[in-house]
Amino acid sequence: NLPTFTLEGGEYAATFNGSQSLKTNSNFLINSDKVSISFWMKTSQTGLAVVAELSNNFNNNNAFGIFINSNLANRIDVVDHTSGGSAYNVGSSATNINNNTWRHIVLTIDRSLVGNQQNKIYVDGILSYVQNTSFQSDLNGNWGLFPLFIGQRGGSQYGFNGQMKFLKIFNYPLSTTEITNLYNKTM
Repeated sequence: NLPTFTLEGGEYAATFNGSQSLKTNSNFLINSDKVSISFWMKTSQTGLAVVAELSNNFNNNNAFGIFINSNLANRIDVVDHTSGGSAYNVGSSATNINNNTWRHIVLTIDRSLVGNQQNKIYVDGILSYVQNTSFQSDLNGNWGLFPLFIGQRGGSQYGFNGQMKFLKIFNYPLSTTEITNLYNKTM
């Protein structure tokens, strides 16, 4: 059940209706303990949603997810699941992202930092969250080989309602300059 693709501002955007998702054909290889995910999104959704998730069902070890958090004023969350499967690090942006305007989101995770500014969220080129403390179970090591789902958890839960375009995944943490350049270049 694929999203529709519409011409939006001269570029194509994927439109998700809460029951649609995309999934990579094979397991997604990052082969690093670092990752950055950059994308533009537009939504007015107020409930919990999975924007993207590297996992089969998020009970997997070494997975990550990007969520709309309905408990924290509809902010964007980055979740980094521990290699032991028993805990995870989660961070929420300080910025509300569900105002139905295009927002540029960048999430960076650098597991080599082990809790010291490991996870960061940028909204419209501005740092909106940084992990400054160690969590219950600090994470290290590469991510597991899982499919990447976009728009739902496992293709069946917590559907995303909104649009997304220019999704890019990097196997290193983007610098502030690179994030600013992506923000200025792609919209």
